Amino acid sequence: MDVAAVEDRLRSAGLRVTASRVAVLRALTESRDHPRVDQVIERVHASGVSMSKQAAYDVCEALRAAALAQRIELPGAPARWEARAGDNHHHLVCRSCGETHDVDCAAGQAPCLDPVSAPPGFALDEVEVTYWGLCSSCQAQTRREESAR
Repeated sequence: MDVAAVEDRLRSAGLRVTASRVAVLRALTESRDHPRVDQVIERVHASGVSMSKQAAYDVCEALRAAALAQRIELPGAPARWEARAGDNHHHLVCRSCGETHDVDCAAGQAPCLDPVSAPPGFALDEVEVTYWGLCSSCQAQTRREESAR
């Protein structure tokens, strides 16, 4: 995504355009691997922008608050980030290596927000679904290890 498009997205969300916000949003937009903050920082540094760990967290949180990014919190793992936000998608995660992929909602746009049962008066605004399994690389590694025994 070019810089002008990233700047437009920031302005449209009501955020000031800063070099760090542009660099982080661009890194997240170009990523398909749901990077951790340390990986975001590496990518931002590679683009020529200097940024501390705290600044990276602050920018990621500002992007999340403006609905330009999403934080993915998996049990026992550091938070991961992505620019795909607000479109009702889920995640597929490898139990072994942590590889994470987006999965479109099987039920469509908003049905995930209509549970079969919920307490009266409870207003749902977000649903997180995580599919767990083993990626093809980890499956192959497991088969190699089993055959070596």
